[in-house]
Amino acid sequence: MLERILALSGGFGYLAWQGNVPAGFILARDLGGDVEVLSFGVMPQWRRRGIGRGLIAAVIAHAENAGIGSIVLEVATRNEAARRLYAAFGFVQVGRRPRYYRQMGAGADALILRRGIAGAPTAG
Repeated sequence: MLERILALSGGFGYLAWQGNVPAGFILARDLGGDVEVLSFGVMPQWRRRGIGRGLIAAVIAHAENAGIGSIVLEVATRNEAARRLYAAFGFVQVGRRPRYYRQMGAGADALILRRGIAGAPTAG
């Protein structure tokens, strides 16, 4: 999966380390007017230590430096921890995909979230 994502036009990512051990990652794609977060995760033993915040901040900095108007991502409705993290960074719901994720044999809705980047032109 990683190779396919990074091979996409505009694909980029960041890896967080704790010593010599990878602790988290974020993969995204620069679409021109938006950055789309494609995949994001922190190893369970490293959660709630600021690693996720650092990875999201890195993508926001990338968007700011590139003059990109916004960042978009999808999150499962059941993923309360991720939803709180995104809300803390100013992401707001702009859409919903019913039964987008398959979890334990049932479909879970995905929320589409967006965060504007200050000073960047907005997509219209």
